[in-house]
Order: sequence, then C-alpha cells, then structure tokens
Amino acid sequence: MIQRARLGDLIQSLPLLQERSLRGDRVSLLVSEDLAGSARILFPSGEVLGFPGNGGISRYQNTSLVAGAPRLREVWSGLGSRVWDRVIQLNHDGTGVLLGQLVRAGKRSGFLSLADRRVSGVDPAPLAGWPAYLVSSARSVRAVNRIHLSDIWRGFADDASLAGGVYRPWRVREGAFRGPVGIVLSGRSRYRQLSFEALSALIDGIRKTSDRPVVLLGRPDERELSLALLRTLPREIVNRVGETSLSDLAGQIGELSLLVSPDTATLHLAALKGIPSLGLFFANAQPHETGAYCEGAVSVTPEMDCYPCAGEGSECSHLSCRSLLTVDYLVALSRGILEGKDLPAPPEGLRLWVGKQRSGRFSNSPVHPVRAVREDLLGILYRRFFLRVLDPRTSLSPLESEWEGYRGTGKVEPCLESLATGADLLSRLPARDSGERVRLSGEFPMLWPVLHHTEQVECGLGDRSVQSEAFSMLATEAAGISGLCSGKRILPVERECRETCPVFREQETCR
Repeated sequence: MIQRARLGDLIQSLPLLQERSLRGDRVSLLVSEDLAGSARILFPSGEVLGFPGNGGISRYQNTSLVAGAPRLREVWSGLGSRVWDRVIQLNHDGTGVLLGQLVRAGKRSGFLSLADRRVSGVDPAPLAGWPAYLVSSARSVRAVNRIHLSDIWRGFADDASLAGGVYRPWRVREGAFRGPVGIVLSGRSRYRQLSFEALSALIDGIRKTSDRPVVLLGRPDERELSLALLRTLPREIVNRVGETSLSDLAGQIGELSLLVSPDTATLHLAALKGIPSLGLFFANAQPHETGAYCEGAVSVTPEMDCYPCAGEGSECSHLSCRSLLTVDYLVALSRGILEGKDLPAPPEGLRLWVGKQRSGRFSNSPVHPVRAVREDLLGILYRRFFLRVLDPRTSLSPLESEWEGYRGTGKVEPCLESLATGADLLSRLPARDSGERVRLSGEFPMLWPVLHHTEQVECGLGDRSVQSEAFSMLATEAAGISGLCSGKRILPVERECRETCPVFREQETCR
C-alpha cells in the first residue's frame, strides 16, 4: 500500500490497513522516508518501507540535485527485487502513480493514472470508481461531500468487506475517566487558530469548570505562543507544546479524558485511541470528510454561506468564522462531553455534529434540530447516489434516518423538484450520450457535481446501468426529501422504491 502524503492522511489510511489485516492479508506500507518512523508507531503490525520524498531530498539541497541518487537507487533496488500480490496506490501524484506501476504486483488498484495530466510510461486511462471520487470530492463535490476520507480509501481495495468499521470511544463505554483535558493550539495555519484572547479564556474556562488538569499541545513553532499564554494563566497548566514526538503525543492523547482541537491530525489520533474529542472546524476543514473517525466524536462548524472556504489560499481578511466559536459555549460544550450530559444547543451561526456509523461507514448528524439548507439536502442525496455508484453492494440505511436532526423549509422545495426532474431524465438517457448529459447540467445546475464526476473525471466510462439505477433512486429520494421538508404525508421511501425501481422489483434489494 502506497501512502506518501502527510501525517494526517497516514492516520486516516489506518482503517483500510486494519481492515486488510483483519482479512488475513500481510500488508507492507510504503511511505515517504520522513514519515517512516511515524508509520511504524501507528502501524506496528505491518511492514513499513520508506521511499525518498521531499523530506529525504531536502537533506541534499545544499549539495547537488543528484546527490540523493545513490539512496534512490538503493531503495529502488530493494523494491524491484520483490513481488507483491497486490499494490494499492492512495495518492493522486505523479511519483506515486509511477511507483504503483513500476513495482511488481499481480493486481493493482487505486490511482493508476492522473485526472489532469499524463505521466510518462503510465497508461493515460481515465480515473474510475473511488479514486475518481476522491478527485471529484476535492474539486466538484466539496461543499456537499458527506463521505469521509477514511471511507474513500477503504473503497480503494475494491473488495473491502467493511469489517473494521468506525472507531468507538472505549473509555466512554467503560465509564467516567479523570484524565486531563488536552487543548491543541491551532491547525496547520492561522486560518485554523482561535485568537490569543479566545485561546487564553478557553484554557482557563475549561480548567475552572472541568476540575481536571489541562495540557497544552502543539507544534514546535508554537512554543512562543504557548509561553505567552501561560503568562496569562495559572501555573496548573501543563505545557507540552513542541515537546512531544509522535510516540509521546499518541501516549499523551491516550491519557486524556477529552481532546479539544482545531487540528485534524490530533483528532485522528484521538479517534485511534478511542478518546472523546471536540473538533473545532472552520476555514476549509469539514468534519464530514476529515473529522475524527469515531462514533460520538463532537464537531462544531460555522453556519455561513462562505463555509467551507478555499482555505489556506483564500486570503480571508476577517476570519469571521472563528469568531462565532464563543468561549462560553465551547467551555459549556466541553463540560457536557466530560460529564456525559446533554450537550447545550449552539448559539446562532454555529452547528453541532456527532459522529455515527451508517452502513459500516462514518457519518455526522446534527445534535440539535437545524433548518436544512440546500447543501444539507444535496449532501444527503449525493452521499446515497455515490455510494450506490461506487459500491453497488452497499445496503443503505433508510432515507428518513439520514434526515434525522433536520427541519424542513419551503425555500428548498423548488430546487429538489428540479433535481428530481433532471435525475429522472438522466436515468432514461442512452448509455453513451455524454453530450446530452453535459447539456442537462446547464439546464439543471444542481446536477453538475455528479455529472462532473461521471462525465469529466470518469470521462463517461463508468457503468451506465448502475448509474441509471442510481439516478432513478436519486429522483425518487429527492421527491421523498421534498416531502419531508414540507411535512407532507408521503409514501415511505422504501415502498415507493419498490413500486418504481426495477432493481427493487427484480431483486428485492436496493443497490
């Protein structure tokens, strides 16, 4: 398995690695050399191989461009001498695609080509299936994507059994735990960092109301920030910012009763350790795709038209999304999680989510009823559409269960009616009429995300029969959601499907 991305992505690959191990596979994990030590800590049951990447090449930046060639030859000699039953390539980058093609293997899956360019010596065939969806979810489906990255990578194995499932917080199951509360100072950039004043008040508020020790966590370059914060706080605060290796950090998180973090990598570690977490999501981070992969994980997001934004490159001058995360509410929320009580409703402008497992995959539901906006409805409908297309074996939970926590509004009914009409037309089109499909995206703009995937990324080469059935179900479920929004009495979706869907009629099961 080739995973050469950063630490957070490595941790989110673990459900796939663990699932393959549960099936009895002997797994070798190929990572960039600078992550090999971390990979061995996180994946002790398998073999970890290092390949020179940015971290390895940077060691030679003051010598010459070819100084690292001997090391590259040495590593490649070791890889080239072995034969694997299978290679799964997880990254959409040229080096990884080329590696996936060059190592000797009986079967290959994952990224075998790139969506937007060619790699010399690599088959330029269009992407398909789960790899195509990973590209689509980052480019065209981003605001309405409701499939977690860990589940996308689990799909790369093609024959995954969903044996592993979503992590469960074991200390919650065992009862109260009196460990410290960990607070992470920021995410990867200033876009994921509370203001200095808010951080100071949050740390002090949690210390006073939780009656637990508080541990500060963060990167080495945040050490000065942590020292400045300590000057405004009592001495009881433990400062571990910049002092923890990955092994130390994982051990420290494993001792916590709660982790409060705007940083997804530490949230992934908490999920791995079964530790309750409160994820602070703003800027371009979304709990639906990179939140803690754990049942019961709590996440807070802003309810703003511009969220999620373009992220680190957005150059947002006001960072107003983070100002919505009021300290009083975050302190009350942390206390509710620690005491196992009902969580307080968020103030206007915020949403509160809890992680659940649906159909063997991760999903978020609103903790308190929220008025559904267009993105919520499309998120529910497109999640079901893509799961039917990407894994026809999936047994989906009832549509009504995914509507749980939402309230309807008449404002979205016209868009759902338009979506149902367009999806019905698509279900009836001839198999290879991509031109007409693209034209329909102009007439029914809400279909553009799914058509971008099927016609642009997959270049119209997906299984048209499966897609037609999925479009038919999308039309039916869009009408069903419209009824739920308006509060009208409608036929149960499953009964309506049995009456209208040929898959139900012929197989008595819904893809």
